[in-house]
Amino acid sequence: MMFRPALRIWLFVVCVFVHLLMPAQVAAGVMTRAQLQQRMGDSLLVGEQLMALPVWPVFHRNHTAEGRNALYAYVFETVDIEPVAGYGGKPINLLVVMNPAGKYLDVVLLSHNEPIFQEASRNQLLADFAAQYKDLTTAHQIQVLTPKAKREVDGQKATLHGVTAGTVSAMAIDRTVMEASAQVAYARLGDAPVGLDATGKNHDLENDKSKARAGQSRGPDDKFERLGFNELIAAKLVQPVSRSNREVQARFNGTPAEGQDAIARLQPNANALDMMVMLPGLPHVGRNVLDAPGWREVRALRESGRGLIAVMDASRYPVVGSSVAGAQDTTTGRIARLVVVQGGNRFEMQAVPYTHGVRMSGRRSGVGSNAEMRLFATQAAVPGAPSLDMAQPVTLEFNLSRVSAGPGQQRLEMAWTHALDIPNLAKWQPVRETPAWLRVWEQRKGDLAILIAGLAVLTVALIYQKKVSATHKRLATYRIIYLVFTLVFVGWAAQGQLTIVNITSLASALLEGRSGEFLMSDPMAIVLWAFVGVTLLVWGRGTFCGWLCPFGAFQELLSFAAKAVGLKPKQFHRTVDAALKNVKYVVLAAIAVAVIIGGPWADKMVEIEPFKTSISMGFQRDWPYVAWAMACLGLSVLVFRGYCRYICPLGAALAVMGKLRQWAWLPRRAECGTPCQTCRHGCGYQAITVQGKIDYDECFQCLDCVTDYQDDQRCLPLIRDRKARGTGGKNSPDNTRGNAPPKVIPIQPVSTYA
Repeated sequence: MMFRPALRIWLFVVCVFVHLLMPAQVAAGVMTRAQLQQRMGDSLLVGEQLMALPVWPVFHRNHTAEGRNALYAYVFETVDIEPVAGYGGKPINLLVVMNPAGKYLDVVLLSHNEPIFQEASRNQLLADFAAQYKDLTTAHQIQVLTPKAKREVDGQKATLHGVTAGTVSAMAIDRTVMEASAQVAYARLGDAPVGLDATGKNHDLENDKSKARAGQSRGPDDKFERLGFNELIAAKLVQPVSRSNREVQARFNGTPAEGQDAIARLQPNANALDMMVMLPGLPHVGRNVLDAPGWREVRALRESGRGLIAVMDASRYPVVGSSVAGAQDTTTGRIARLVVVQGGNRFEMQAVPYTHGVRMSGRRSGVGSNAEMRLFATQAAVPGAPSLDMAQPVTLEFNLSRVSAGPGQQRLEMAWTHALDIPNLAKWQPVRETPAWLRVWEQRKGDLAILIAGLAVLTVALIYQKKVSATHKRLATYRIIYLVFTLVFVGWAAQGQLTIVNITSLASALLEGRSGEFLMSDPMAIVLWAFVGVTLLVWGRGTFCGWLCPFGAFQELLSFAAKAVGLKPKQFHRTVDAALKNVKYVVLAAIAVAVIIGGPWADKMVEIEPFKTSISMGFQRDWPYVAWAMACLGLSVLVFRGYCRYICPLGAALAVMGKLRQWAWLPRRAECGTPCQTCRHGCGYQAITVQGKIDYDECFQCLDCVTDYQDDQRCLPLIRDRKARGTGGKNSPDNTRGNAPPKVIPIQPVSTYA
């Protein structure tokens, strides 16, 4: 009778919790100039947003330089410049105030979608972490340590304290602040600082070269030295290529296209080819020549493995891609098709539309003022095919095309080659910083070693399931020890609780065209997901749900404790149980729809999981979340692992993926179900049908049925066999019952249900 009132209380808590999770209307969008002005105060003046980047210059009102208000700082939102996804799969947005020397005057957390930092107290932890960047500079080498570490800063290095249960979030903040700042420093600090005149317009002041030369700038995986365009030419990182009209005319002499260029005849000494050729994938080139969006595009192409050539082209024979066989200037028929030759291999180049800007306008030399930036890339790599190695010498082949005169016009091509001669090319190759997520893996190698050892122990136990479950006492001992390991180490100590948020965050990122790299900052989750992915194919969902889920272990250990004091969980009728098991699929479907639609619903709906509250945060959350987690744990005392069986969306997702399982690996006999029902009645998960078939979508691999399968005191076929032999069985002190031959009762052959 105590069961029904308790269930009503639990359902009431569910309703209250769902009501509290109704999403509030949140204003979206970036900060306006007026909002920034209010934040900056009356002593400062926010100028117009810059054209090249979404950055606002901020000026002193009372300090002037050459009749204009003096520049105080640059202000920007990181999401507009270098968005980096956190654990929620969406970018964390911070407001950064940085002075012209690259020093952080303030870093303020504006918004995020981190699942365990939504309430005010937890949000403050992220805000406090971000505030540690104040007074640091873009030149500091920053390392994020444990939550209990102290912030220590010197002239070159800084160590910051991390955030409890928020390693991925902290790493995302570090990366978005540092890399967005590098983009701003790259775009502004090396150029002329801006001033504000009496009309409120931004104007360039005299270039401060001392600031432009201040060391190397940190960027996304690359470092570079700030160089002017002429310095790039002197270093042969940018190379002029030119050919006169006279030289080109000579190449077509004796062909039907001879003399078919009137301008060349009139201006024989003018240039027919007039361009600057460069390797934009080198940070010293791309980051100095291209604007910030242009560099991001080039960097993405480079990281995809494609070889890149850029041409700043003012030629009368415009450079086009290799495959543009019939394309030509419709008036003159002139083009120059680009092919790259290396080691006897010819690589056709594809034109990549370049719509971004070029830096250092007006300071270029050796190329016409009407030059256009053209970008070319090799085709996507094909396995087994030769690939272009941009670190090795290359020869550019320009196939100049001209149309012949008279009837039956034809297009003729003459090849002209140019060898790129870049001395000590290795010196200019990208300098990789150790990825932040790789540093996290290094820091957690001890935890990973323990986890991998634990997974190995579990794997051996599941392979030799009959030995582990030879007796109920042996199985119970092993299972309790392993569940304690899962709860205490995997869950509370190592923060290895897998969650539906892992799936929804990755799905959101992919739907919005972002990378899923943010998940790499959680090594425990990556290793566990890899193990679960393999075991889903072998054993189904039960390996994780039954053995490796910390919250599931928490529920089961509570059930063991409740049984010890006489509280035995109830079971629903099988029809009710089957209906309730469908609820988790409805929850999963609702979350999937919310992810696809977008907006705040998905972030709210995943809170149906009590994992973050009970495992990741140790119940240190606002009371509705704690009440929900306690209700789910209380339900497990009333109904064995009720949350896992009826509500858990992660369990539903794993059950769906578990359809790929290849083996029905738990042993069965033909008598299972008819006439023997021992395993079905003993299954606390109600995962065995009346016919004796195991429902692997609902099986948690507790191995209780394997123990019963071997127990000649419980398994009906074994009992019959034992009685037929006249023995007392493994639990009997005698092994025979007289000298009479045993009566033989035929036994059906062993079979396995799929």
